Amino acid sequence: MGTLIQSQYSRIMALDTSGSWVEGDDLRIIECLMLPFGTYTLDCTQNCCNQLQAMSDAAVLRVRALLDEYDAADAAESTQNLGDTEGKVLVKADVLEWEVTGNGVAGTTQEKANVRAEIARYFAFCSCLGSVLPGTGGYAGHSGLIRS
Repeated sequence: MGTLIQSQYSRIMALDTSGSWVEGDDLRIIECLMLPFGTYTLDCTQNCCNQLQAMSDAAVLRVRALLDEYDAADAAESTQNLGDTEGKVLVKADVLEWEVTGNGVAGTTQEKANVRAEIARYFAFCSCLGSVLPGTGGYAGHSGLIRS
């Protein structure tokens, strides 16, 4: 029985780092896309990464550059949030008050959303992630149709 349980949880797929992917890129994608973490999601993401590598090395390099942009925006957002001033500007010269201007969305938050959407488009072919990718039904409420 112990063998059955052990084989049930054995790893099926691994990220192929012989190309342009680097160890840990699979986790960065899961975090960027805000996917629920688990064995299925990890295996699926690694499989999709390997398929993307087989399709286009340039696409992999672009996704990796987008992940770097996401990490930079995330770090900037964390720094910005330390002051609890996100989306606010100082107004009034005699008494300083914080007032929200515009839509209150910081540039870093918008940058992260843009990167998340672009990475999701690179993985739109991946059927096992289809229902949880942003903009494909999991988050935005609509689904994309891709025919091969």
